[in-house]
Amino acid sequence: MRLSHVTKSFGANKAVDDVSLDFKPGEIVGLVGENGAGKTTLMSIAAGELTQDTGTVDYTKAGIVHQHFLLVNEFTIAENLALAMWGRDAMEIIRDSGIDLRGVGRRVADLSVGEKSKLELIKAIAGHPRFLILDEPTSVLAPAEARELFDVMRRLAADGTTVVFISHKIPEVLEVASRIVVMRRGRIVVDGGAMSAEELAEAMVEKRSREVATTARSIRGEPILELDALKVHPGEIVAIIGVAGNGQSELAAKLRDTLRGRVAHIPEDRARDGLIAEMTIAENIALAEPRWSPRAATRRAAELIERFDIRAQSPLQRAGSLSGGNQQKVILARELERKPEIIVAAEPTRGLDIEATRFVHDELRSAAARGAAILLITSDLDEAFALGDTIHVIYRGVLSARLTPEEAASQAPRLMAGVGSRESGVGA
Repeated sequence: MRLSHVTKSFGANKAVDDVSLDFKPGEIVGLVGENGAGKTTLMSIAAGELTQDTGTVDYTKAGIVHQHFLLVNEFTIAENLALAMWGRDAMEIIRDSGIDLRGVGRRVADLSVGEKSKLELIKAIAGHPRFLILDEPTSVLAPAEARELFDVMRRLAADGTTVVFISHKIPEVLEVASRIVVMRRGRIVVDGGAMSAEELAEAMVEKRSREVATTARSIRGEPILELDALKVHPGEIVAIIGVAGNGQSELAAKLRDTLRGRVAHIPEDRARDGLIAEMTIAENIALAEPRWSPRAATRRAAELIERFDIRAQSPLQRAGSLSGGNQQKVILARELERKPEIIVAAEPTRGLDIEATRFVHDELRSAAARGAAILLITSDLDEAFALGDTIHVIYRGVLSARLTPEEAASQAPRLMAGVGSRESGVGA
């Protein structure tokens, strides 16, 4: 497999920027980088699922296992394998893969998440690809299952298959990869062999002068959000940063399940957890005030559409028909117009354009200025340093000590790699 000067853009966003890579038979390549670095887009091009805008790809037979399962839930394991490899016996396919998955007559809907991941991997291996891409395969696996996966990867590599392992988990990449490629903002910034965890974390984090929050806010009184080492005071924005998969989602879920009172939640997955796509904008906004009549909800939604500059035809437009940025504005309008005391914002600007991102940042700053305690969970370090009064780094569910943005700018790479002091676990 060879990629030569490959570029791919989505609108104004250049996801892959003039990337050239050669892959050798039998190597395990760890492909790492922050969210949005271009890893999945690049490998989707390598697998033939996306077409590059410019550049060339010398293809070989490729297989890819995506983060999101491509399985038929109502079919059995055997039936799903038959869709991929018609005419072959399911038990034989599983045996040849070297992966332990039993009960081929079970429906996929009844499988655990780990078993579904195994089934996707078996499907990919069954086609005998010479180039296998695994996109965050261990994110849903237990440690023992991850070890089993690594054994399969090593066996495939020994047979001459090139394996690309996309992961945020630095220790796993260092354990299994014979070569490490780091992407940042669509470009290759490191392509080499042995690295330490600290070196890899530093390579992932862009070394440039970052904008640090300079607006003086009135942080006053006792903390109103407390969880173990985590404390957020009225008027304060506390940012949680770290490599994805280190307990951020668990922390957000724990806060969602335990916090009471005037609390606003801006979820990481806006489509799944923030909106009901088939409902109107007015109906989604009324979820915060179920006592509103339909007429009152429509009138209030019209006011919020104007105030939050939501680009919609009317309050009765289906929320799922809005752009990602405008969907996020609907969530912000619903959550912030109640003047919450506490705001938990998880990845509030992921996938948004510059204008929508600026709007979200301004709303969070305004909420803090009126006294709200804000917990910002973000993988965007620029966002954390621009908004945060205080920063914690999370690693394997454990928070670092409280850091100023200036301290975090220098210490974050080491702490994100698990090197340095940590305080207390806050995960599930």
